[in-house]
Amino acid sequence: MDEKCLRGDSDQNYTWNLVGHVCNCLTGNSRRNYKYVVNTTGEPSIIDHRGNSGRKQEKVAYSRSYIPLGYLANYSLSIKCWFNCWRFSKMRITLSTMSAMLWIAGGLFSCVSAKAILGIDLGSLYMKVALVQRGAPLEIVTNLHSKRKTEQMILFDQGTRFYGADANGLLARKPTKTPVTMSVVLGRDEDHPSVLTERHYPLIPKYNETRSGLYFLVDGKQEFTPEELTAMVLTHAEEITHAYGKEKGHVFGSIQDCVLTVPSFATQSERKALLDAAKLGGFNVLSLLDENTASALNFGMDKVYEEPQIIVFYNLGASSLQVSVIKFHSYELKESKHSKKTKTVGSIEVLGKGWDATLGGTAFDTRLVNYMADHFNREWNKARGHDKDIRNIPRAMTKLRIQANKVKHVLSANMEIPIHMDSLYDDMSLSMTISRKQFEELCEDLMARAVAPVNDAIKSAGLTLDDITGIELIGGGMRVPRVQAGLSEALGDKELGLHINSDESMALGAAFFGANISTAFRVRHVGLTDINPFPIAVALENLIEEGDKKGKKKEADDEEPWSKQATIFKTNGKVGVKKTIAFTHDSDVHCSLDYAEAESLPKGSAAELQRYKIKGVADFAKEMEGKGLGKPKVTLQFELSQSGITELVKAEAAVEETYTVEEEEEVEDEEESAQAAEDEEQKTEEATKDAEAANEAVEQDAELGNATADNETKTEEAEKPKKKTKLVEKIFGFRSKKPAFVQPKEKKRTIKKSLDFETYYVGKIKPLTKELMEESAAKLEYLAKKDKERVMLEEAKNRVESYLYLIKNRLIDDEENIAKISTEEQREELRKLSSDGEDWLYDEGYDADLATMEAKYAEISEPAEKVWFRLKEMTERPAAVKEMTKKLEKVEGLLLKWKDSMPHITDEEKADVTEKIESVRKWLAEKEEEQSKKESHEDPAFTSEEVPLQTKSMERLISKLMKKPKPKPEKKEDEASNETKTEDAGNATDSATEEPVKEEAKEEKAEEEAADAKEEIGEEL
Repeated sequence: MDEKCLRGDSDQNYTWNLVGHVCNCLTGNSRRNYKYVVNTTGEPSIIDHRGNSGRKQEKVAYSRSYIPLGYLANYSLSIKCWFNCWRFSKMRITLSTMSAMLWIAGGLFSCVSAKAILGIDLGSLYMKVALVQRGAPLEIVTNLHSKRKTEQMILFDQGTRFYGADANGLLARKPTKTPVTMSVVLGRDEDHPSVLTERHYPLIPKYNETRSGLYFLVDGKQEFTPEELTAMVLTHAEEITHAYGKEKGHVFGSIQDCVLTVPSFATQSERKALLDAAKLGGFNVLSLLDENTASALNFGMDKVYEEPQIIVFYNLGASSLQVSVIKFHSYELKESKHSKKTKTVGSIEVLGKGWDATLGGTAFDTRLVNYMADHFNREWNKARGHDKDIRNIPRAMTKLRIQANKVKHVLSANMEIPIHMDSLYDDMSLSMTISRKQFEELCEDLMARAVAPVNDAIKSAGLTLDDITGIELIGGGMRVPRVQAGLSEALGDKELGLHINSDESMALGAAFFGANISTAFRVRHVGLTDINPFPIAVALENLIEEGDKKGKKKEADDEEPWSKQATIFKTNGKVGVKKTIAFTHDSDVHCSLDYAEAESLPKGSAAELQRYKIKGVADFAKEMEGKGLGKPKVTLQFELSQSGITELVKAEAAVEETYTVEEEEEVEDEEESAQAAEDEEQKTEEATKDAEAANEAVEQDAELGNATADNETKTEEAEKPKKKTKLVEKIFGFRSKKPAFVQPKEKKRTIKKSLDFETYYVGKIKPLTKELMEESAAKLEYLAKKDKERVMLEEAKNRVESYLYLIKNRLIDDEENIAKISTEEQREELRKLSSDGEDWLYDEGYDADLATMEAKYAEISEPAEKVWFRLKEMTERPAAVKEMTKKLEKVEGLLLKWKDSMPHITDEEKADVTEKIESVRKWLAEKEEEQSKKESHEDPAFTSEEVPLQTKSMERLISKLMKKPKPKPEKKEDEASNETKTEDAGNATDSATEEPVKEEAKEEKAEEEAADAKEEIGEEL
């Protein structure tokens, strides 16, 4: 094994260095996740975790603590493999030996929960969840119905919550109990265009002044905020991830880390509302990531471009249209902090963004819904002779919206579709045909709007159409043929790319980004630079607290009140940066943080962000004024985080103080200068003499040279105390010769003070307060508890029902054997118990609680289990007795063999074994006699499980005796004397040599006999 592999620094597939890779895995330094197999030539081969040979590992997150152990544990081959070793020469190790090593090491880590990060794309209609975990590629989590996307809706019915497909299946029947696309409402008021749209009908969000936010009234009874509903959906995402991991054999523990996607135009209020929802759901949001940026990350994470490529990402989703201009390029990066080598890595830079916040797939659906509703109204009013509108009927409109979505999908691939909805309402059916041409005419204005954001994004990036390399289409709405045709006309010869999964790329990119910023994973490095499309400004003014009359009077007297304004984050500025502003002021400050250009925001969005009351400036200024200092300089630091949230992170006041200190300076007089000159001249003469002495010393013998060296050493040692004396004089100020005088000097220092600031919000929509957060958390906890109790009750019901059927089936299928161990009265009792239990379950037990259901299970299972136990013992008890009798006979045979094979075991020890054998036989005889007196339908005198326990003490004794070591043979004294002749001594030596050989032969024979005895009875013991 070479040194690199042992250190874990190797990034190559060293051939076939199994020991090195195992060492890397155990120390947590493994760079790759491999498993080892044995090929037809008998050599171990390396295959990656997806079954592909080779080094290319695309879209894989490599962890710092990969442990690919246990793969070889099932191999019992004795194929001999040769491995290189660091300190040993070529060493032969069998795979069975290595299997044992890996099995032991694997057991150390088998109980460790895998680290996992989720990338969640909430979307508008469907939620997609991507998972990144140690030792596995990025993957989409399938839900409980094995689907790769989950409907964003919750059905509240009879105290039960249903998610995804379960809720969607009952949506048409129970629309007033099923809120949908709740994430679109986050951070918005009731007048927002996205809230006013028909997608929320019939559950229209309403404003709650107490909570300063919207709420849904479900079924006219329960109130839920968008944050609470979104938290439920996120919790469901964790639940399906656990179910998916269990299916794949992974245990994640509590999954908390995640990355959530948001629209490119999401304001700070909307982003904060989503963070509140995630917090309610128990998640730690590593970052918020724009949807198009996440798709671009998924697109470019395994690509390195030599030449920069500028690609437009066109995302037409269910609720909005987003366009981003993104640049893909590469740069050189050091392989590690301490390495001089560099590697080329990819980089992604967002240049510009454009959007239409209300143009999405649902807008196309709404046109079809209105068209079908108008058609039905004409037929309905004509047949019934009234003037009514189907739009006022919630269930009928829900059915029409579901049908409109199907029509849109079909017309994307077909020219027309016949529609028939039987008994839509009032025993009236809807029958009509819609062609693709009609659909395009209905949505003609929408088709024109689908192109405008592309031009806006290119203009925002400061580019022209000629600078664009390509375009990638994502989102479900882009499948409409007319949309693609309009894009082709607008972009000219640009090819429309479909190189990534339009539904899943955002979730996959978010998961990869989470692994990139987490310290628990090592992934392929990809640079990412995102931008904020909205400029952010700060406004400062004097803070006037309520009741501060003096402050009010002062403001009234001032002709021009103090105020300052500045744009701290410009349009399309980078996120993840900090900016600092500084000003001189002597009063407490009120800070307003707002979007600078309200017209650039999506329609219906508020420009206000946050307000701050910065206190402590006035007190600090008064304190400094008392010291005769000037006004303090106030510094405010703002951060625009990677999630697009702008906040004040630091406030500080500082004053520069000038102070005077007195320092002593030494002055040299003329006498001292003359003395110094004489000393210098004397030193020069001494140096000349030393040089001449050194030249003479070269011509003398070695002894003289050594003496000279000794003299030089003494001279240096003699000079050292002088230096120390000067140093002491310098420290303590002892100046015997040099006079000194005191001279004042000016110095500067900065006095700093951290300022406290209070945050509050203005406007209709505000983030959840601590009290509201606790209230919502308690509500979700109560619902989760109810869900858990419901699941336990359903499991108890299933257990009772299945046991009732078990009784019926066994009484019929195994009637002959059951008749041998039960009476007719007992069997009839079981039949009646099963019949009565079934009647109870579907009548009184239908609404029974958990305690009642568990009591019922105990009632029906107790008498039945006694019968099943006797049925089992009817065959297992005789088998156990037979097996024990056979074991006792083998032990007796072993005692006979011990006379020759193990003569060192005493008669007393053998007698103890014999006594235990007789004790077991006596117990068995007593129990069999007792059992013979019982009827077959009575409880047995002893069970099959008790039989093997009777020989435990005997087995321990035999095991102890078999390990008893043999006594060492006594050494024979040499009887030959020192005066023996040489020939006699030689014969005595030959004789002494033969004796040990005979003893060794006897010992080997005895050991072989003992081993045979152990093999013969080893399994029983």
